[in-house]
Formats: sequence, C-alpha cells, structure tokens
Amino acid sequence: MTSIRKAIEAVMIRGDMTDPPFSSPLEWVLYVCSKIYRVAMTLRISLYENSILRSKRLPCKVISIGNITVGGTGKTPMVRYVANLLKGLGLEVAVISRGYGGRQQRAGGIVSDGKRILMGPRASGDEPQLLASKLEGIPVLVGRDRYRAGRLAISRFGSSVLVLDDAFQHLSLRRDLDLLLLDSVRPLGNGHCVPRGILREPADQLKRANAFVLTRCYEEESLTHTVSVIETRAQGHPMFKCGHVPERLFVAGEKEPLDLLNLQGRRLFAFSGIAQNDDFHAKITGLGGYVAGSLKFPDHHLYSSDDLISIWKRAKDLNADNIITTEKDYFNIYSEIPPTLPLLILAITISFGDDAERFEDYLKSQLTAVF
Repeated sequence: MTSIRKAIEAVMIRGDMTDPPFSSPLEWVLYVCSKIYRVAMTLRISLYENSILRSKRLPCKVISIGNITVGGTGKTPMVRYVANLLKGLGLEVAVISRGYGGRQQRAGGIVSDGKRILMGPRASGDEPQLLASKLEGIPVLVGRDRYRAGRLAISRFGSSVLVLDDAFQHLSLRRDLDLLLLDSVRPLGNGHCVPRGILREPADQLKRANAFVLTRCYEEESLTHTVSVIETRAQGHPMFKCGHVPERLFVAGEKEPLDLLNLQGRRLFAFSGIAQNDDFHAKITGLGGYVAGSLKFPDHHLYSSDDLISIWKRAKDLNADNIITTEKDYFNIYSEIPPTLPLLILAITISFGDDAERFEDYLKSQLTAVF
C-alpha cells in the first residue's frame, strides 16, 4: 500500500497544465478519476450557488482560512496570526477546526477555553492541539459540523467572530470573509484536480475568495510568474505575501526555550510528517544546522514506539548530536521518547514582512464593513 500511495503522490505533483495526461497507465486512470471528481465538485458548488443546497448562517461574523489544494499551505499558523490580530482589536474570538485525525471530530467539543486545555491530542487532532497551546485567551473548538461548533462557541464564550481553520470547501456554513492561501512555488500544482493533481476543486473557483495570501514567499524575483497566474484569476481582489519563519526552539519536555543560534554547527537527524518536509529541512539549514539524515512520514502521522526506535537508531548510526522535529509532529508522539539524544522541537510562525501593515489594515477595513 505504501508503494502505491507513493506512486500516486508522484503523479499528483508531476508536470504542469501543458503536459500530456496519459504518459502512463496509472496517470490515465488518475486523470479519468480527476475528471469525475471535478464534475462532482462543480455540481456540488452549483447546488449551493443556486440555493438547492442551503448554507446556514451563524449570528456572528465568520472568517475562513482555507486553501484550494491538498497539502500544507500554512493554514494553522495563519489561523493563529489572524485570531491574535482580531483579539488585539478587542473582539471576542474563537477558533474552530474540523479536528482531522482526532476522535472528537464527529461529536465536536471544546479543546481549550482560552485558559486551559480541556482535550488531549488524540481527541482533538494535532493541529487544534497546537492552536490551543499557542492561543491565549482564545477558545479553540473542533467539530466536523462547523455550524454546531460555532453555536457552542457563541453560547459558551460569547464569541462575536469565528476563525475557521480549513473551511474554503465547507459551503454549508456562510462566511463573511474568505482568505485563500496559496503556496507561492506551485499555487495550483499541475492544474489537475485530485487524484491526478493536487487541486481540491477546479481552479476557476478562486473567484469565491475575498483575498489571497501567497505563503512561503522567500525570494521576490521568483514570484513574478506566480503573481501573474493568480492575478488573472483574482478578479481584482487583494493579494498578500508572507513567509514561515522559525519562532522558538526547545527540548522535548522542557518549557524554557533555547536560543535559535544553538543549532549552528550541530549535526542533526530530522524527522517530520508534514506536507512540506523539505521546507522544514531548509529552516534547519538556514539556522546553521546540518541535516545529517532524515525520515519523512505522511502528513498527520502518529508516531509509534517502533517509529521512535527506528528514528533514534538511525540518528545514532549517523553520530547525530540531536534529533529534531516540528512542533506539530511533537503533538503526534504518543509513545515514550527515548532518553538518549535529546529531541529538539522547532516552532514556526508567520511573518508578513513589508505586507504586515497592509494586511492588518485590510482585515480592519473588512471588519468595519461587516460589523
């Protein structure tokens, strides 16, 4: 099964919109499936647009942070960034996530009341748990039914604005603002819907977004093509640029952070189960660390004791000084961490750089318009 998944993933990320779709039998099958999926998604969207399927509205303002592709575009750190901005404006904010991979995603529930974490990572899922650990004074809830979770947030916390994590496709709940995140390197992948490509819906649905945020923007000169591709579909909506930057480094089980400079010159073994594993390695290298070896796992991977034994063995064989992983992966370790070779955790945050003030002004203007 692992080899089949890897073969499919290789097809999904290969080529661009001009490549012939039938270069292999697997690609042909995935192409046909993607066409069927595209028709189904287009029909679903049309049913909502024509009010045959009806969207519910909550008695508060709703902001969605979403994307149009599978894989990571940085939604979780963006949710944190936006929620803190709104809280800074004096609003009663709550965050709602589906709770992917958690036991409570169907029933829903409160992960954090803004002061205490009330649900563990197995129940909430990794991303809601990460948000709950980061957001002070902002409740975090989970639930596949975002409307029901929203009602709970309003009744329990008096929330006046809700920030939805990964809700661009959640058409059953109306939003007042849709922020769509796009990876600056390959914003639309190869142009195909899943499973031939990485699009979760046809690219022409970018028109539903109110604003676009290009993530992982590190080199301005490489963004010209990406910006032009999006501008042709953006219909005059604003576009912002941001990057992911290291925020904090700490040893597993310890609260006091280390200086990020501690990675300089260290021989490290990296492991991660995120959509952008290579970006994580680049962050380590950028801080002066040397990645002597690594293991990549699927997104949201839950680490077993066997996984940890394998990771630590490989690290020792390579004479690594430390083992390092992401903060999200840290929440997915349920087994006891081996005592030898300390595990370092690298936390990441969002930076808008020169676009920070413009993005904040945009949010304020939209809030003024909808409140």
